[in-house]
Amino acid sequence: MSNEDWLISLTAFISFAAYIGALLTKWENTNHTDCFSRSNMWTLGYVAFVIHFISAFHYKYEWSHAMALELTAKQTFQITGITTGIGLYFNYFFALTWLSDLLWLKLANQSYKKRPQWIYYGIHGFMAFMWFNATVIFGSLIAQLIGIFAFLSVVSLWVYRQKKLRITQSAKSFL
Repeated sequence: MSNEDWLISLTAFISFAAYIGALLTKWENTNHTDCFSRSNMWTLGYVAFVIHFISAFHYKYEWSHAMALELTAKQTFQITGITTGIGLYFNYFFALTWLSDLLWLKLANQSYKKRPQWIYYGIHGFMAFMWFNATVIFGSLIAQLIGIFAFLSVVSLWVYRQKKLRITQSAKSFL
């Protein structure tokens, strides 16, 4: 594996790990003030993603949108049997979605914390869809294994937390 491939892969891994870490930190319902705060994890994930994105465009696509579209369509065909480059546009939207969410978190934190749940679930539903495709569907074998483990862990934790919340709410309403 070339240095360029390592850079592209490593920044993708760091970005994914920070995304998962930020989700888990949010679910803890604690106020971290150290380097592992949700805000810091979210920022690290986005910065790593931008470095990944720039590295891929520089080393793989030679700063050519047309080449990126062509290679995305080719890879999509190899995996799905459908020739389309729409995944590239989804990646552009992913970058803008994450940037928008990060800016909202940093610049209007109180509004961010009070945002409607449908916005939270919409953003993270889309981001989870993208991460699932990047790791489990289009990733290398190791990325697939990491992706499957991470998604199963996150879903299991979420289900556990939902059950725990229901039990707590039931106990409160009983009292």
